[in-house]
Amino acid sequence: MEKENVEIEFETVPVRIPKAVMDLLRAFRNDGEDYLTTLIVHSVASTLDADFSIGNGEIVSYWNIVERFRLKRVFEVFDCKMPVHKDC
Repeated sequence: MEKENVEIEFETVPVRIPKAVMDLLRAFRNDGEDYLTTLIVHSVASTLDADFSIGNGEIVSYWNIVERFRLKRVFEVFDCKMPVHKDC
């Protein structure tokens, strides 16, 4: 799925990547920027899930954060694993 054609707002930010890593990505990937974007989104989703997996819902739940920052659609488009919503 082309992520640019989905109703998600993107922002371009400068990211410092070691030159050796970028050289490797350029050598083996045609989609280096998309690859890095996907890695970052998956990393955020995974970290968020891990942070809320213990004691979820005591003060702020995973789904409160996902809803507050409108991340559900982003995580769906990038095929990120999400826990089952409490209302499901």
